[in-house]
Amino acid sequence: MREPLSLCEVLKGASAPERLLGLALARIALARRRAARLRLAALTALAAGSGALFVPALRYAAQEFYASGFYDYASLLLSDRTFVLDSWREFSYTLLESLPSLALLGLVTCAVAFVWSAWRAVGNAKLAFFSSGSASPAQA
Repeated sequence: MREPLSLCEVLKGASAPERLLGLALARIALARRRAARLRLAALTALAAGSGALFVPALRYAAQEFYASGFYDYASLLLSDRTFVLDSWREFSYTLLESLPSLALLGLVTCAVAFVWSAWRAVGNAKLAFFSSGSASPAQA
């Protein structure tokens, strides 16, 4: 009885068409550019949304700074330094308690989302439009 042939032995004499490698690489490059364009569209929408939300978040944060009294306490740093230096621990606790943390969280979240998405969108734009890959399958 004969031993079964391995895959290498079976394919030893077979040869692939000459243009197959070029077509496969061109198809992979096309798929990568298409995926980069989709990511670019999503990240651009995220950057536009977070950029548009930044202005209302900034207004809300400014409104909360004045409403919470943080601005009044912080102005003591410039007007009455002896009070601040004498009771710096209580003063710092008062500043922390009056800090509008929810408004700052929204503001920082919008800013970080905008910077991150814009940075990633620029990278995907380079991949989508300026990549030096092989030609498309129709041109190969």
